[in-house]
Amino acid sequence: MNLRIALAVALFATARAGFAVGPGAMAPDFRLLPFSGTQPLSLSDYRGKVVLVDFWASWCSPCRQSLPLYNGLQADFPVADFAILAVGLDEDVADARAFLREHPVKYVALQDPKGDVAQAFGLKGMPSSYLIDRQGIVRYAHAGFEPTDIDALKREITELVARPAAH
Repeated sequence: MNLRIALAVALFATARAGFAVGPGAMAPDFRLLPFSGTQPLSLSDYRGKVVLVDFWASWCSPCRQSLPLYNGLQADFPVADFAILAVGLDEDVADARAFLREHPVKYVALQDPKGDVAQAFGLKGMPSSYLIDRQGIVRYAHAGFEPTDIDALKREITELVARPAAH
C-alpha cells in the first residue's frame, strides 16, 4: 500500500487519535532536503527555537488551508525564537513542488517522499503537526486542521517562546 493510501486510511480511522510520539517525548531528529535548497537540514539544527513540524501533502485538502495560514503564524514570532518545518510527504516530488507554487510558503518546506520521518513520528493522519520546545521535546500534537486551530497554536507557541532556553 503506498504512503498516500495508508495515510488517508489512517486519517479516517484514527482522526484526532493518540500519537506514537506525543507530548513529553523527545522529537525524533531527522535530516531532509528542502524544496528550495541543496543542503539537507536537520531538526536538531533548530535546537534553541520552538519548532512547529507540520506534515502535509499535495493531496491533503486541509493542507490547502493550513500551509498558507502558517505564513501568518511564522510572521507573528521572531525567527530567533520560532520556526516552521513543513514536511512534504508526496511520493512524487513534482506534485509537491506544484502544490508549493500554488500555495507558496515563507518558511522551510522539506521533502520526505519515502515517508521515513512520518514513520519515525508515528503519523496517524493528515495533516498532523507537532509543536516542539527549545530542548527538542514535543509539547503539543495536533491531528487534522481547521482554520480556528491557528488561535490555539498561537497560544501554545506564545507559551513555549516565553520559556527561557536551557543553557
